[in-house]
This record gives sequence, structure tokens and C-alpha cells, in this order.
Amino acid sequence: MSPEPTAKRKARHIEIQAKLRAGIEDGTYPLGSLLPPEQVLCTTLSASRFTVRQALAGLRAAGLIESRSGFGTVVTRTKSRETITHRMTTFEELLRYPGETIRRQLSIEPITVASGLAHLLKIPTGSQWVHLKSMRLARDTNAAISWVNAYILPRFADVLDLPNPDGAPLLTQIEIRHGHRAAKADVEIFVGRIEPELIEPLQCQADDPALIILRRYRGADGEVYLVTHSIHPENRFSLAFEMSRQIDTGA
Repeated sequence: MSPEPTAKRKARHIEIQAKLRAGIEDGTYPLGSLLPPEQVLCTTLSASRFTVRQALAGLRAAGLIESRSGFGTVVTRTKSRETITHRMTTFEELLRYPGETIRRQLSIEPITVASGLAHLLKIPTGSQWVHLKSMRLARDTNAAISWVNAYILPRFADVLDLPNPDGAPLLTQIEIRHGHRAAKADVEIFVGRIEPELIEPLQCQADDPALIILRRYRGADGEVYLVTHSIHPENRFSLAFEMSRQIDTGA
């Protein structure tokens, strides 16, 4: 088969990608099934191997398929992942979620902090907190971005009962209602795995990689009053930092 011209190749691989995506979305290639081998796709679609590989790369980047050695190309998702990028240049931006997301509250319960949780959150064992289970969703599409466990001192937990049509973060709600501002935040970012109980709400696979962000907020008195523990499946959320260094010119 002769190589395709560059201009045609680009249009063709996008066309093939759209055709395969439509097959995934309409159930022609259901979740967990195998796509036809590359050579079969080349023959049935009258395309070069390079063009087919470009089309598959696009589906892979969207999180719809995975290539598994010795097995084939597996359909792993029927809808594309949505990625939110959080760009930060200030202290305030570091503490808040981007405006493209909203919070969906799932459950609220008072808890007595056990030793394991106290170690993770760095709060006193046996202390009384309110535990919120929630999800962060993309504002326009309601796609799941993350699972969030939030822990709030009871005296600030009344913000959970307030209407929140704009999806304001807890940090902002507490500041507006109680005038209590974060003077310091401890932020930990690390990689983990998706736990079985989060597979369905986050629409992902068990043991998928996850970006985990733990934020502990302290007031001017140094007391931790809010902790958020957010779990983002891979390729759903990214952090972008912009930093500058002041140069001493000696003038």
C-alpha cells in the first residue's frame, strides 16, 4: 500500500478516529471488548498502518482504549475523560479549586477521629469533626473530576447546609459566613491508586493511578479547621504552577 500524502493523512486519521469512537459510543465495540487488530483495520478502512496508529493514539489519549501486550487493544471507557487544569500564580489560587468545577455533596456525618485518620490528617485522635463525602464535577458536562473527603470543625460545618448554586469551595464558604480565613495551608501531593468503592462514582478501573491532594487549612491561631483529601483518577486533573524569581542586580 502506497504512503498517503501528509495533508490527506491528517484528515484521514481524524476521520478513522471519529468512526472508531462512534463505534465505541454506540456499543459496536462495548466496554471490555477488543478492537480489530491493526492489520484488519488497515484492510477494512483502506488506510495505512501509520494512519491507523495515529487514530488509535487519539483514542488512547482520550482514555477510551488501552493496548495490552499479548492481548490486543481493549475498550476501557465509552466516553472521553475530561481534564481540568488548575493554573496557580497566587496563594489563594493554590487553595481553591478552579471555577470550571462544582461540588456535589453526597453525605454528611459527625465523626470521632480514629488514630489512623488522625495521623493522615494531622489532627488530634478522639477529636470531633464533621465528615463530608463529595465529588468535584466539571461544571459544563458533570463529568467526574475527583472524589473529595472533607473534614470540618463542627463550629464551621453549618456552611454545608447553605445553598451553594455556584459550587463555591468550602474554604470560601467558611470565610464568607464566619470571617475565618486561612492563614496557612499545608499541601501534600502524591500518587496513589483508586480504591474499589470509588470505581463506580468515578467511572474508572480498580487500581487505576490517581493524583491525591491533601490540604490542611489553619487559621491565624494556628488551629487546623478544614482538611480536604481529594482523589483524582489519572488524566482528570493537573496542576500548573507559574513562579518567578527576583533577581538581585546589585544596583
